[in-house]
Amino acid sequence: MEHDERVEHLCRRLAETEQALLAAQTKLQRQLKLAATVHRSLLPRPVRHERIHVDVRYVPVEGVGGDYCQVDFSDRQTCYITICDVTGHGIGSALLATRVSSEVRYGIIYGREPCDIVRSLNRFICDHFEETYLYLTFVAAQIDLERRRITWSGAGHPSPLLIRRDGKTVQLLASQNLMIGTLKDSLADEPQHTVDLEPGDRLFFYTDGLTETPNADGRYLGTQGLADIAAGAMSVDLFHLADHVLEQVARYQHGPTTDDQTLIVAEIQ
Repeated sequence: MEHDERVEHLCRRLAETEQALLAAQTKLQRQLKLAATVHRSLLPRPVRHERIHVDVRYVPVEGVGGDYCQVDFSDRQTCYITICDVTGHGIGSALLATRVSSEVRYGIIYGREPCDIVRSLNRFICDHFEETYLYLTFVAAQIDLERRRITWSGAGHPSPLLIRRDGKTVQLLASQNLMIGTLKDSLADEPQHTVDLEPGDRLFFYTDGLTETPNADGRYLGTQGLADIAAGAMSVDLFHLADHVLEQVARYQHGPTTDDQTLIVAEIQ
């Protein structure tokens, strides 16, 4: 009899523990869903400006991730495009990406040079997040729509692509500086560069979740693979382009997605 009571007591405790775990899991899922909603609310809306069109896609590997991007104007003729990739996944990386968003916005509002935005962000991360051991790659681009030229400053981020309107000329806008958070003084001697643009030119900003997509042989798509996809899609409407590129990347891919994917496409008008 005593044995039966003990078994019954253990069964009750087990049921109570199971219910508590289920409740905790449900609460966590609600929190993750809310975090994902907040994170997605930061994504830029499509831009249809008389001098530039921009579209964005974000595909997190989990509900929330460490990718962030921003498309904003400091005035009618100056468009900023920024993108970053925080190391790791999950809530911690997403929270840092959200904090980066607000910090970068100040630089955009005041119309700062891209390299000044990179410098300010790096010092902020080093001063406030050094003990987290979270780092990030980052690019800030300032597009002068009146003069049609782009000035960019990159910090260890995959090189944005400039596809000329003929679809044959591809230029890499390579990063000049160290990753954000590695050293307080991370800027190169030439921390930013400028090139001229023409109507019909397209720009691709992306995170390494695209270029590090493996095929069945384990070979990454790479920057050249993404450039080939981009150059081969010049006839695709800009606002269908991001989906087209992601579809082509998915066709190349073998196995599950293991990293967040963010893509910004822009066309000079």
